[in-house]
Amino acid sequence: MKGKNVLINAGLALVLVALAGGSVLAVNASPTTTTASPTATVTPGTVTKTVSASGNLSAKTTIGVDFSGSGGTVTEIDVKVGDTVTAGQVLAKVDDTSARLSLASAKASLLAAKAQKSTTTQGLTSQEKARSQAQVRSAQVSVDNASTSVRQAQATYRQDEANQDAFVSAAQRTYDAASDPTAKANAKSALTQAKNTRASTLLRDSQQIQTAQGQLISARSALSTTKASSAVDAQPARSGSVTSAEAQIASAEVQVAQAQTTLDQTTLRAPIGGTIVSIAGTMGGSSTAGAASSSSTSTTSGFIVLSDLSELQVSTYVAEADAGNVKLAQLATITFPALGEPSTDLRLGQTASVSITVGSKSDVLSVPSSAITKIGNLSTVIVRKDGKDTTTQVGTGLVGDNGTEITSGLSEGDVVVLSTSSDSGNGFTFPGGGFGRGLGQ
Repeated sequence: MKGKNVLINAGLALVLVALAGGSVLAVNASPTTTTASPTATVTPGTVTKTVSASGNLSAKTTIGVDFSGSGGTVTEIDVKVGDTVTAGQVLAKVDDTSARLSLASAKASLLAAKAQKSTTTQGLTSQEKARSQAQVRSAQVSVDNASTSVRQAQATYRQDEANQDAFVSAAQRTYDAASDPTAKANAKSALTQAKNTRASTLLRDSQQIQTAQGQLISARSALSTTKASSAVDAQPARSGSVTSAEAQIASAEVQVAQAQTTLDQTTLRAPIGGTIVSIAGTMGGSSTAGAASSSSTSTTSGFIVLSDLSELQVSTYVAEADAGNVKLAQLATITFPALGEPSTDLRLGQTASVSITVGSKSDVLSVPSSAITKIGNLSTVIVRKDGKDTTTQVGTGLVGDNGTEITSGLSEGDVVVLSTSSDSGNGFTFPGGGFGRGLGQ
């Protein structure tokens, strides 16, 4: 392929040399009589060049929401696709029968613990003392195991935090280093994904720490209760034991709190405000339906997926031939062909047309591009004056969508002849587009 390119370029060079010689003769030619050709007047104005592309509308922030805990059978879905929700709003519920019974049982245990405060204890036999001591040892093992679990969860959090921070930093460096628009967009998407992954990972680790700490609290409470009960039972006299009763009350209160948390987890709430874009679950189905499903507008999965539509974006790709002209901070106009103007009924996934202004010059002389003949680096126009046509060399600047800037050779008010051929303004046309304009610029 490299050899082929060399031959083609050599051929082009020969053609351009030959045409350049001919063009000198044309520029120095005498005026000719006019013919019935369309003309245009040289006027000052604005020359604009744009690059067109297309893409799809998406939300900058999209998250999947799933039930915490063990889930269950869906009994209620309170939203539908397209609904706007606020943070904390109820989205759906699962069967809470078991959770309510557990809460009721925990509350009953709390009442029993409070009643125990007024009871007395019996002296223990040797067998009962041995059993009591074994219970204390077992409770101590539970505390030790729970403490180990807390340390392990905290270590996991620290490790994940370091790893995720590294991933985010790497993504940030890639984004900062990217100069090509496509690479910049991809890097920005990767950075957003890295931040989201970090947040979800650390949230999960925090929840595991909280769970382990809750288990440690329960284990310590149980140990206190067991020790207190063992101490009370060891007393030869039956008397009310405030210490034991208070420990049992504390343990029962923890159980009530845990049961209440389980009940709360049967209700799914929106973590942020946004718009519902997909619902994976169905009434009577499992609350884990979202785990194997994904939103129709993104790769985000969840029982319910919602997006923040206050910040929308269009991701697009620019043709390779135009990519070099596209820079950051250039003006871009976005339209939606399927909608009228103004475009108000926007929906995720809609096709968008993007027009990027890559060059613009105001208050400059310009003529229609079809008035210019280019041969190599030489640009000429035919000036019509007093009924005569004269070929005149001109200097050109920005080649816009509908006209070309004139930097020298013409004055405001001059009349130029427009070409009626389909490839005028380019000199010659080769497969893939005219090379004359590109080489002349």
